Amino acid sequence: MNHLALYKRSLDQEHHLLVVRGNVAPMLAGMKAYHERHGIEPPQPNLGSLTRELLAATALGALSLAERESWGWSLTFEGMDIGFFVGIEPEGMVCVRARAAETSRASIMVQRQKEGMPMTQSHLRPRTRSPRDMVEQYFAEVVQTKTRLEITEAGEGILVHALPGGRFDMVEALEPGGVIRYFDSAAAAGRLRELGEVVLFYECRCSDEMVLDMILGMPEPDLRELFGDLPQIEIECPRCGRRYSMARTDVSVH
Repeated sequence: MNHLALYKRSLDQEHHLLVVRGNVAPMLAGMKAYHERHGIEPPQPNLGSLTRELLAATALGALSLAERESWGWSLTFEGMDIGFFVGIEPEGMVCVRARAAETSRASIMVQRQKEGMPMTQSHLRPRTRSPRDMVEQYFAEVVQTKTRLEITEAGEGILVHALPGGRFDMVEALEPGGVIRYFDSAAAAGRLRELGEVVLFYECRCSDEMVLDMILGMPEPDLRELFGDLPQIEIECPRCGRRYSMARTDVSVH
C-alpha cells in the first residue's frame, strides 16, 4: 500500500508526558490519489493549508489514546461557508470531506466509539478557526487533559499530553515553534522512551457492499420514494464524497 504516514508515540520520562509525532504529507498524497481513482472533486485550492492542519491535528488527537477508536469530527468555523467531516478508523483509515455550511452555525461535533461499546458524542463551539486549537480545546473541555499541538507548514506535527502527575508547565512555557525543537533535543539526548509506531493512510470504509446493505435495509416505501421513476440513482458517501450507482433491479424496487 502506498502513501503510508508513520506516527510514533513516546514517553518523556523526566516530565511524565506522552508525545505523539508524525508527518501528514503521505496522507495528503493518498487523498489526491483516492480522489483521482474515484473521480471525486478535490477540496478547493484555497483550503489546502486548512485541510493539511485538520488532518494533522485530528490524527494526532486520535493516536494520543491508549486504545484505538473510531472518530468522527464534524465542524464549521465562524465566517466560513464550508464545513468539514474527518473520519479516523482504528485500522488506520483516514478521510476528509468538505461541504457547504451555514456561516451562522459555527460548531464542532465529535463522535467516538470503541469496538463493542456505545458511541459517545460531544458538542463544542470553536473558539478560533484553527483545527490545531480545536483539538486542544476538545481535550481541555471534554477529556479534561492538558494538551498542546504544533504543526508545521510541511505537515510535521507533534502532540503532547500531560499524564497523571506530569509536569505540563514546561510545555506551556515553550514559545510558538519551540515544542518540536524541544522534543527533538530530548530524543537526541535519550530522554524519550519509544512506545510504538502506528501507520495511517487515506481511505474510506465505504464500499459497494456497504451501500447496497444500507439501501436494502430501507423500508419499501422509502425505496420507492428514493428511486421515483428512475431506473438508476447515484448515492454519494457522506464521509468521502465517493459516488455509487445503484440500479432499480439491484434492490427489487417495484
